[in-house]
Amino acid sequence: MAKVYGEEPTSGFVKPDGILKTDRFTDFTIVPSRGYSLLVRAKRHGRWWMLKGLKEKYRQDAIYQVLLQKEYEITSQLQHPMVVSVFSFEEVEGYGPCIVMEWIDGLTLREWLDNHKHTQKERRYVADMLLEALAYVHSRQTQHRDLKPSNVMITHDGQHLKLIDFGLSDTDSHTLLKAPAGTEGYMAPDGPSDIYSLGRILRELRLGGFSSWIVRRCLSAKEKRCRNVWTLSASLHRSYRLPVYLLLMIFLGVVAFFVYIYKSDRVPHAEEIPIVDMPKSTTVENDTTIEIPVIPLPEPISEKVPLSETKPSTEEIPTQIDVSEDIRIIESTISPSGIELFFDTVSSKTLALKVIVGWEKALDNMLENRSVLSKTEKDSSNQAIRQYFERHYFSRWRQRAADISDE
Repeated sequence: MAKVYGEEPTSGFVKPDGILKTDRFTDFTIVPSRGYSLLVRAKRHGRWWMLKGLKEKYRQDAIYQVLLQKEYEITSQLQHPMVVSVFSFEEVEGYGPCIVMEWIDGLTLREWLDNHKHTQKERRYVADMLLEALAYVHSRQTQHRDLKPSNVMITHDGQHLKLIDFGLSDTDSHTLLKAPAGTEGYMAPDGPSDIYSLGRILRELRLGGFSSWIVRRCLSAKEKRCRNVWTLSASLHRSYRLPVYLLLMIFLGVVAFFVYIYKSDRVPHAEEIPIVDMPKSTTVENDTTIEIPVIPLPEPISEKVPLSETKPSTEEIPTQIDVSEDIRIIESTISPSGIELFFDTVSSKTLALKVIVGWEKALDNMLENRSVLSKTEKDSSNQAIRQYFERHYFSRWRQRAADISDE
């Protein structure tokens, strides 16, 4: 058997004298707050907690007692990293009934915005976290009803967000305290709306790009407002990318336009000019054979033909003209995919109709500048191209514009 020289000491903490093991809270610190709520930071089991109760003058009021109980019932059902965690509802000596929740070491969104300068990337990151938190709350059939910067906490490193204060929140299953509630400036004129309050916060975050269109939709009348947080989030992210898409569309349009002009007006090289076989006659002079081309002369007109009869008949106009190459070039110039993205984010019918009219004029200008063999061929091919774009694009875009409720 191998010789054992002794056991190594185990790792651990140095135990200080007088460790307090108790279920009671200690080290109470009152946190300044407005309204009826009493906020107290306290320590238990070596951890900081936030106690939310009622200020002394509201503590015996049955309505506020029910309100505090309702907040606990709603918040305790929410389990998400970006929503404040609630652990219990206890009677705390000296403070009465209290909701025991996690202590968040950070700043409110109001303090974060007022006291620090932040990049657009940081502000968009905060907006994304807030959208994710609210989307989860709504997925639990819960309305916060008091969204504002002071009810959003951000940790000191700026990497985590917590949605707090569900004192005015409501669910479909609760029947008590259903009256409209909120904070002036963040509450919609037509009643509580988390989407409206969220729009106010997004406006203060100044997200850039075309996000102002999305914010206006959030702050518009109830029937024009974004339906839910998920569609709002998707539209917001598209608005971030829209300026890049528009610049790319303009660049590709300019390139395609010059390519189109180059192909239309280019003078063919000598080897590209077709050789026409002409009838020839042969004469013999000094035993040398000379090929003389015979140029046919026009037949004399025996009588004066009326001017109206000299116009080409409709039967002479080609009925089948291949315009596929012209359509391909024009499609690359107009970039329909970019315009479809524009209609996904635009909230103004007037602006949408102006964009459609602008592209129709651009199409007409491109068609007028085309170089073809004859006026008859040009008119026929232009008509075919216009019908194609009307059928495949402009008619659908007009319908999408008509579906927009102008503000």
